[in-house]
Amino acid sequence: MLRNKKLQAGSLQFVLFIGAVIAVLLLTFTLLHHTHSIFDKKTFRTINLIKRTDFALQKAMKEKLKLNDSVILNLAQDDGIKTTVVKSHWGIFEKYAVISKFKKNKFVKTALVGGRMDEGFSALYLKDNDRPVVIAGNAKITGNVYLPKQGIRPGSIRGQFYQFTNPVYGNVKQSTKVLPPVDDELKAYLRHLLIGGFEMSNETNIRFSNRLHLLNSFESPTQFIQGDVLRLSDVKLRGNILVKATDKIIVSKSANLQDVLLIAPEIEIENGFSGRLQAIASNHIKMNRRVNLEYPSAIIVDRGVTPNPKEPRKPNIEIGSDSSIKGIVAYFERTQENQFFPQVVISEKALVYGEVFCEKNIELKGDVIGNVTTNAFMAMENGSVYQNHLFGGTINVTFLSEQYVGLLLNKQKGVSKWLY
Repeated sequence: MLRNKKLQAGSLQFVLFIGAVIAVLLLTFTLLHHTHSIFDKKTFRTINLIKRTDFALQKAMKEKLKLNDSVILNLAQDDGIKTTVVKSHWGIFEKYAVISKFKKNKFVKTALVGGRMDEGFSALYLKDNDRPVVIAGNAKITGNVYLPKQGIRPGSIRGQFYQFTNPVYGNVKQSTKVLPPVDDELKAYLRHLLIGGFEMSNETNIRFSNRLHLLNSFESPTQFIQGDVLRLSDVKLRGNILVKATDKIIVSKSANLQDVLLIAPEIEIENGFSGRLQAIASNHIKMNRRVNLEYPSAIIVDRGVTPNPKEPRKPNIEIGSDSSIKGIVAYFERTQENQFFPQVVISEKALVYGEVFCEKNIELKGDVIGNVTTNAFMAMENGSVYQNHLFGGTINVTFLSEQYVGLLLNKQKGVSKWLY
C-alpha cells in the first residue's frame, strides 16, 4: 500500500515537472514572438526612415534651399517622421545632409551633388565669337555640338591636314554669344574659399606635421590645415578636411588624399600621384605626368585679376601627358579682356573623363571623354598662335557614362558620391 502511494507521488512530481517545462517553453515562445514583433516594427521603421531620407533628398535637389540652413521638409505624410535638410558646398559640388527622425530612431545620409547629364549634353559648346573653328591633324569630335554661326571647317597646321571625312560626327546646332551659365551661388562660394573667410576653432584647426594621418567624417565639422607653403608628403588625409595655403600647395606621389579640398594661389601635383581630391586655385594648377585623379575630382582656377603683361604667359591649368582626371576641369575669369594664349592646356596622351569648362581659351592636344565648353580653342605651334584651331585633340561624348554627374549648370541635379 505504501509502494502505491510512492508511485502516485512520483507521478505527480513528473506531471508537475512536465507542466513546468511546458510553461517555460510557452513563455519562451511568447518572448520570442514579442521580440520578433519588436524587431519587425523596428526594421519597418528603419526602412521607412531610409525611404523617407531618399525621397527627401530627391525633393530637396529640386528646391531652392538656403545655404547652411537647416530646413524641415514638408513631405505631406502624417507618419511621425521629421525630416530636415542642410545644404552646403564642398568644392565645386553641393553637399546635402538629410536627417530623418522618428522618436529615438535617426537616419542620416550625406551626398555630394552636381549636375546630371541631360538630352542636351553635347560633346562641344563653342561660344559664338563671329569666327569659324578650324579642325586640323588627327583631331576628332564625336557627338552633338554647338558651334558659331560660321561653323567648322577642315584645315592644316604644320602641313598636317585634317585626317577624317567629316568635321563633326554628330548633329550641329548654333551656339550663342554667351557660355551656359554656371550657378551664381557656386561661383560666390568658390571666391569665398579663395579669400579664406573660414570659421575655425581650436578643435578644428589641425597642426600640420609630416606623416600626419587624419580621417574626418562629413557628418562632423570641417577640419582645417593651414600654412604658407605646404608640401603634402607621406600624409594620409581622408574626408571632411580643407587644406589652405597662402602661397602654394605641393602634392607628392607619397601622399594619400581622398575627398579632401585644397585651396591656394598655386597648386602643383607631382609625377605619379594617385588619389581623389578637389584643387581650387586663384592663379595656377599644374598636374605633372602620370597623375591619376579618381571620380569625382576637380581642378578649378578662378582668376579674379587681369594678368600682368610683363609676367610670362603661362597657362593657368596644365594637365601633363599620361595624366588623367575623372571629373571637372574648370577655368573662371572675371575680366573681359581678350587673351592671346591658352589658359587651359591638356597635353598629348592626357585624358579628361567628364567636363572641361573654360571662360577663355583651351589648347587641347589630349582626349576628352565627355564635354568641352569654351570661349575659344588655340594651338601654339612653332612660335605661332592659331586662334580657334583644334589640333590633335579629341572629344567624344558617346563614351561617357549616363550616370556621370558633374558641373552645376542650372540643370537637373544628381548624386555624384555618397559621403561618410
